[in-house]
Amino acid sequence: MTSASERGREKLGRGIRLRSLFSLAFGTIIGVGWIIVMGAWLSGAGAVGAIIAFTIGGLVMLAIGLCYAEMAAAYPVTGGEVAYVFEAWGARWSFAAAWFLGFIYIFTTSYEAISVEWLVSALIPDFGGPVIYTLLGQEVRLWSLALGLAVMAAITIINYRGGKTAAWFQDVMTAGLIILTAIFVVAGLAGGSVANLEPMFAGETPSAALAGVAVVLATAAFWYAGFDTIPQAMEEVEEGAKLRLLPRVIGASIVFALIFYCLVILATAMSMSRPELLASELPAAAAIEAAFDSPLLGRIVLFAGLCGLITTWNALFFAGTRIIFAMARAHMIPHRLAKVHDRYGSPSAAVIFVAVMGAVGTLFGRNAILVIVGAGSISAGLVFLVVVLGVIRLRKTKPDHPRPYRVPGGRACLYLSAALALVLAGVATWEPFRAAGRIPPEWIVLGVWAALGFAFYRAAAPLRKAVSDEKLRWLILSDEDSTE
Repeated sequence: MTSASERGREKLGRGIRLRSLFSLAFGTIIGVGWIIVMGAWLSGAGAVGAIIAFTIGGLVMLAIGLCYAEMAAAYPVTGGEVAYVFEAWGARWSFAAAWFLGFIYIFTTSYEAISVEWLVSALIPDFGGPVIYTLLGQEVRLWSLALGLAVMAAITIINYRGGKTAAWFQDVMTAGLIILTAIFVVAGLAGGSVANLEPMFAGETPSAALAGVAVVLATAAFWYAGFDTIPQAMEEVEEGAKLRLLPRVIGASIVFALIFYCLVILATAMSMSRPELLASELPAAAAIEAAFDSPLLGRIVLFAGLCGLITTWNALFFAGTRIIFAMARAHMIPHRLAKVHDRYGSPSAAVIFVAVMGAVGTLFGRNAILVIVGAGSISAGLVFLVVVLGVIRLRKTKPDHPRPYRVPGGRACLYLSAALALVLAGVATWEPFRAAGRIPPEWIVLGVWAALGFAFYRAAAPLRKAVSDEKLRWLILSDEDSTE
């Protein structure tokens, strides 16, 4: 019988186009948060404060995104961060970064499964059904839970059938998101009033206003996370794709997302006075409906949110399966999760794993949403920091490695990006503790996830010991010169 260490390197099917990489990234970044959490943004920072926070966050993420573009072009393999951090810092750091990135991908699918009921309940009153249990102080209802799990199953089937199918679906849903949101923004800006932007900042003093901006900025890494789904698809990009265009794709996804966030915040805030907005369960939909006395426009917002929800869900599910697959292929977690479907070329075992873990997160109900956002922001900030520092390190340790794209501005730009990533990670980590005044649930959740990762890493230890360093490098980087 052939051991795992003697088998070849599992490969995924190809066929994803560069335009689908944009859909994958932009669709992931936008999602449904602008509808579900709009009230928290406006109450926490005010309309102008929220716009400032998202502008700062977007520019920081653009600098980080260009570092990702350099890495993705230099190491075009599935699992992105697994390869980048391994090459720069070694296997243990690679696993840690990938495992916490996996947290973002997997449990944001839970966030989407919980959110889909929220939108459908707004479209169909009293949809939720009977209460089946209460968790984290929130009632979980039968039909709400069933809907989330049913859509999770549909996303699972789409991704089980391969990356090309998932990318095509992503293109269609992203187009719907852009069209429907454009209608909302035009209506909100045309029919709204600048007077409704008052108060522009939360709090009555400059320090309170600054604190409000910091609250929203603390979650920026989560709301802009999505461009990092592109590296997860690199191994499945169609033959002949021009990798030198990667920075344009990544940069465009972040810049368009920045513009998108600013416009929807502005359109929502202008459509209705702040007290009325904050009294609404879904402010974006309520604002546009009230401004034009048109339930139809309110429903357009909800359908746009539904498209955004599905694009994020599909893309993060896709990315989560690839990061799990890459770790399993590198013997960082049990190798059985690296199984590739013979017909579809999909990481079938990883697809099932992500579906099961995402479904478990769905069981926790609406009050889990902000915990997922906070824990995801911490994870994203730390992973981004490690990757940016990796770019700096690899410029020194492997200067001759082919780089189809290099971050412009030399070392100064790289060090600035690292400093910005450090600030983002620091704010995301400290803000939950400052707000709670005790150990926040975000830290506890990440501690549990770390413990599970440690158990997986230990379980795969015999396989790692059975392969040489050169073979391990080949499994991660597909370096044909490094085979045994």
